Amino acid sequence: MERTLSENEAKVILDLEWRGQRTVSLAELRQASGASEPYARYLAHRLVRKGWLERLRPGLFQLVPADRGREGVADTHPLSVGAVLVDPYFFSFGTACTHYGLTEQSFADVYIASQRRRSPETIRGKRYVFVYVPSPRFFGFEEVSILGERVQVATIERALLDAVDRPSFAGGIGEVSTIVRRAASRVSWEALLNLTRRWGSSALVQRLGYFLDLHEAEVPDDVRAALLALVVPHSKIQLGPRRKWGTTGKLVQPWNVLENVLRDVLVSKEHKCQRRVILPTKERER
Repeated sequence: MERTLSENEAKVILDLEWRGQRTVSLAELRQASGASEPYARYLAHRLVRKGWLERLRPGLFQLVPADRGREGVADTHPLSVGAVLVDPYFFSFGTACTHYGLTEQSFADVYIASQRRRSPETIRGKRYVFVYVPSPRFFGFEEVSILGERVQVATIERALLDAVDRPSFAGGIGEVSTIVRRAASRVSWEALLNLTRRWGSSALVQRLGYFLDLHEAEVPDDVRAALLALVVPHSKIQLGPRRKWGTTGKLVQPWNVLENVLRDVLVSKEHKCQRRVILPTKERER
């Protein structure tokens, strides 16, 4: 069907474009058209057929604006869809870590931090996972441009902490180890320390400190001391989930972390080779 508009359809689309509204619900279409619910459904059906709206889920549509041309090519970037599924939100965990180049793992899911508990949704073949984050910890994100799309994404420091806090949303404990290693040379230590203070979790600081020491990260002395001060005295935690890794292992100080995960999982063979000391030629010949 041609991308034309009747008088009523034009009124709705122009109103959405004028207000910069990217999505519209069936209830909003009914209100905008001043008509009955059956007519609003008919209107939505027509606008979808004509390429002005794209159905995301029952009762929710994404605008395909005029600047998408006569063909009405919809925005297929997965983050553009994720940004309209819940509010407030921000992308984090494996999704944000991929954005910052902290991991090379390809994630099938898109991870969205949300203040509401809700089941995952699959749209255009992409699965969106909503990770519940309570209001007091809903911080550490900013608006950025990704492929021309303005979306809310965790800062690199917040993405790092989210990965350490919940490894299952960042590729597992082994991948989190890699994420910490790569992030250590790029984060703002001041920003990271501020976030950990606001977070208020001894376990998070303990795991973070463990990984920083494991990879011999160059942490400023004052930052290291401040992180250690956030650890609850005599608090002992397991590095990995007990169900998968068990409850035995070496107790690593000063973070009081029980290393119940195999070192081969935490340090890749490639990184071990990079850390190997190479002696000068003359010394090797002796």
